[in-house]
Amino acid sequence: MAFADDLLEQAQHLANRERKEPRQASLRRAISTAYYAVFHLLISEATLNWKRVEYRDALARVFEHGKMKSACRKKMGELTASYKTNRRSGSELTVAQHLYRVAETFVEAQNNRHAADYDNSRVWARTEVVAEIESVANSFESWRAIRNESVAQAFLVSLFGGKEPGKEQ
Repeated sequence: MAFADDLLEQAQHLANRERKEPRQASLRRAISTAYYAVFHLLISEATLNWKRVEYRDALARVFEHGKMKSACRKKMGELTASYKTNRRSGSELTVAQHLYRVAETFVEAQNNRHAADYDNSRVWARTEVVAEIESVANSFESWRAIRNESVAQAFLVSLFGGKEPGKEQ
């Protein structure tokens, strides 16, 4: 996760680069970098499951932004529906909440990255950029709390764009 952590740190640096009147370029790059931090966190976690270390970088290039976003949206929907029909409690609820946070953050960060990179009419405030970076940092914490849970590992597989293991579709 070192690269993802470095990207998160870089996003924080960019958001706070200019003490007064931050440049839009710095704020936009911070938003974009925060997205890539969570993007690479999930890819890194998925590729760590690949036994052959020498092929992990090649495997990482298979992931696609759109498929990952779709998988995250799908997981959010499943978790929401599951909560409504089957109230969870204890550790199962905690795991579901953490996983929802990770999926939701990915979707929001990708949407914000797209706006930061392509919508020149939008003006970003440092406070909203810092809040977005904090959201990404919180998703890192959530991921670390659940990374070894089978539901989290199944989620990683779903990011390839196929069926999630153990799900009938």
